[in-house]
Formats: sequence, structure tokens, C-alpha cells
Amino acid sequence: MMNACIVGFGAIGPVHAEVLSNLKSAKLYAVCDIDKSRADKAAQQYNAKAYYNFDECLNDKNIDVIHICTPHYLHYEMSCKALEHGKKVVVEKPAVMTKDELEKIFSEYNVENIYPVVQNRKNICIEELKRIASSDKSIGKPIGVKGILTWSRGASYYNAADWRGKKATEGGGVLINQAVHTLDLMMYFMGAAKEVSASMHNCSLQGIIEVEDTIDAYIKYESGATGIFYATNAYCKNSSVQLEFEFENRSFKYVEGMLISNGEVICSDSQEFKGKDYWGNGHAKALYDYYENKDRFSLADIKDTMNAMFAIYESAQNGKSVIV
Repeated sequence: MMNACIVGFGAIGPVHAEVLSNLKSAKLYAVCDIDKSRADKAAQQYNAKAYYNFDECLNDKNIDVIHICTPHYLHYEMSCKALEHGKKVVVEKPAVMTKDELEKIFSEYNVENIYPVVQNRKNICIEELKRIASSDKSIGKPIGVKGILTWSRGASYYNAADWRGKKATEGGGVLINQAVHTLDLMMYFMGAAKEVSASMHNCSLQGIIEVEDTIDAYIKYESGATGIFYATNAYCKNSSVQLEFEFENRSFKYVEGMLISNGEVICSDSQEFKGKDYWGNGHAKALYDYYENKDRFSLADIKDTMNAMFAIYESAQNGKSVIV
């Protein structure tokens, strides 16, 4: 039995708590939040300890795993401190906020003890496509990928939390917060990027945020494949992410929770684990697999994604292509 502590009980912390409360191999042992009333309420609901200071969690030897569900700018520092205290780490995206942080955490810590929540890899359709790509040699090598995300985030979303929409605390906009999961699936199948060209804009939220609400990129992969990526928070609604994976001899589309090839629906995402219909339902399954099935990604597994993300931002900022 592993004892888990959730740090940060805002938007995503309750999702972690609900999963942990239904596991056999783990227990929600503690909740930590600087908002005392929020921590107390969650602790009472789940019969857990309440902490109001992160250092108190680190010093509790009964805690095995720290779930970092705090704002972006705290992820790196909290992950490092947790590792230094012998804890394992489950961290929400982004695992780190800058390229420097990524390089430091790889050079100074055992990143196998960091589990990034890349929940869309756990969607049933993605797992099936990964199985096909790994076992069916007849489809040929991957040659291209397209990822499109069109969601809606307005002023009320950003005004609800003062860290959102600011470069220093969010790290960026639609790419680092919403569309990084779409980019991650592109990298998951195509491998490491070699070069990117990108641009970004604030189309709908001028005067509200200082980061991008829209970004696009052309990606050249080390394998020779190419990719196009587009993401925006300026659409009128949240619509399903669209992904297309091109192999030499077969194409696949992933949209509306279905994997489609040659006009045939191969499979649909499971409804066992609930999620929002426009981004999939893999979040709970990712946490379930971490504890119950010991099926765990590590920070090393998403290094290609993080490097591509930072390169896209660099290219978009300087207007030039960037070697990854």
C-alpha cells in the first residue's frame, strides 16, 4: 500500500483524489493546500490528513508519493524537493516550465522516479494504435502527422487564477497548458523532432493575457517524417482534438474518441473512466495504471515532447527555424 499526498487541491487535485479513493494499492493519506479551508474540506471528505505547508509533507515519512497539482511555476521546485526527500513524484503538466529546468532535472535527479501525467496516451484508441504501430510491420514506417486543437478559453478562465496567462507563472499559453497533450501524441508516434518552424499570436485575449492563445508549427522529425500542428483557445467552443497519423501504407484518424482507418472505426475510447468529451478520458486510467498495474511513464518518456515544445516557443519568438 502506497501513501499518497496531493499538493494543490484546485482544479485537478480533486480528480486525483477521486481516483486514489478507489484504489487497492494506494491510499490518499494527505492533502496539502495553502488555502486552509480547502485542505480541511478535502481531508475531511477523504479521511486524510490536512497540511498547509509543503515542507510538512516532505518531512512526513509515511508519505510515499507526492502528487503535484499546483500552478505551473511550482512544478520544478516541488518535484526536486520531493525527490531529495526520497519521495516518488506524480506531476501534472508541464513537468517543467523551461528548457533549463529540463536539463537540470535530468542531470541532477533520477527522472525514473517522476511520473508525468500524460493521460491521453492512456486513451483506449491511442493504446490500440500504439499496439498496431509496434506489431504490424505491413503499415510501414511513420511519414507524417497532423494535430489540431480548437478550444475556447475566455477572460473568466484566466481571471479565475492569477497565475494563468502570465509568462513567468504559466510559462506560455495554449501550447504549454492545453495543447501539450496533442503535441505529446504526435511525438509519441513520430519520435524526436529535428527542426521546427513556428509562429504564435494573441488573437482574442489582448489586454487579458500576455501569452499566446494561438500557435502553429511545422515539424521535421529525425526519422524523416514531417508534422503540422495548430492550436488555439480562440474558437467559439471546445471541439474534439483532431489527429491524423500517416504511415507508408496506411492512415489513421483519431477524432471524437474514435480511431478510424480506411473509413472503418477500429475502436472507441472506453467509457469506464470519465473525462471531458473534447480531450478524452485517460486521466483516471493514467493514475489507475500507475498504482494498480505498475504501468508507468517517466520523465524520460516525454523528453522529446518537452524539447519540441521549447523549440516551438523559441522559433515562434525569434521568427526563425530552430534545431531541436
